[in-house]
Amino acid sequence: MDLRAREGADRVLLVCVGLLVLIALLVLESALRGVGSGAGFSAHLIRVGLALVVGVVAYHMGHRRLARLSPALFLVALGLSAIATTSGALRAGTRRWLEVGTLTVQPGELAKISLVLLLAHLVARSGHEPLSRRATVGWIAAAGALVLAVAAQPDLGSAAILVGIAVGMGFFSGLSISRQWMLAGTGFAALAVPLIWVFGLRDYQRLRVLSFLNPESDPLGAGYQTLQASIAVGSGGLFGSGWLLGSQTGLQFLPAPHTDFIFAVLAEEFGFVGVVVVLALYLILGLRLLQIAVEAAENKDPAGALLVGGFFLMLHLQGLYNIAMVAGIVPIKGFPLPFMSYGGNSLLIAAAAIGLAASVSRRNFLT
Repeated sequence: MDLRAREGADRVLLVCVGLLVLIALLVLESALRGVGSGAGFSAHLIRVGLALVVGVVAYHMGHRRLARLSPALFLVALGLSAIATTSGALRAGTRRWLEVGTLTVQPGELAKISLVLLLAHLVARSGHEPLSRRATVGWIAAAGALVLAVAAQPDLGSAAILVGIAVGMGFFSGLSISRQWMLAGTGFAALAVPLIWVFGLRDYQRLRVLSFLNPESDPLGAGYQTLQASIAVGSGGLFGSGWLLGSQTGLQFLPAPHTDFIFAVLAEEFGFVGVVVVLALYLILGLRLLQIAVEAAENKDPAGALLVGGFFLMLHLQGLYNIAMVAGIVPIKGFPLPFMSYGGNSLLIAAAAIGLAASVSRRNFLT
């Protein structure tokens, strides 16, 4: 498969993202029947339009210009995350959202892209491969502060994604980690797990983990989401029940079908074939992002390479967890599926990431 870019905007990125968004519109039309009205679908269409504008602006700004703004963006994300900890809107026991009139901001989503941009900026400023010691210390301190601020909301899912981005981009940047430090980190993590379980998790979070291990123990309570998602996925069969004909979705048995469990709606109504198509689109998108990163590294653009590598981690770690959650492989966590779930914050951030990745691709082509 030839994933190389042609002159102009990267067609592979545009086609993959465009098809994911179009498929999402079909699935959301069904998912919103029980949880919203036509106005909800119209609102999502407006968000898709805004996402297109954001992606185009990011594409024309270019990653180098935006990377210079990354320290300011990072401070904004850190500040909003700290404010949300005490003043955010309380939903399902967490304060992940800031509400300003009709506008809702989720600092955890902004934190992800700001972290990616910051490391790319540090690499550009450092001019060293691997990353200089001073830049490494600054990166670890910045990542740690952001992770703690998001985890305090508490939004442990987004905090875990931030850790994954930080670790992955650290290796991408050539961060040198000795065997002793790796062993020490592993030992610390092993000791931290029981402490986090006892002191770091709230009762509902521990209940989620226990219900994941045995959802049948509380089928109408903590295990309800896992069981209903499994029923929806299993009932889809090869070709699905048909668009707008899913019983789990139409009868409102499936919780959050338009956000966290939109993949279950896809599986129920479009079956195994629909699932394979969507997974193939995510796979091609990921391969193209990695190829752009490699091309940027070959063209002596380490900041661009690291930026696109970070976007790959940001989008695909979250997407992989969402799909694994619907499949019952990991505990339930409030992760939107990139480009498909209902809502504006995740869609706008993902659009900005793709726009910047396309700008790196264009620079690779022109070099």
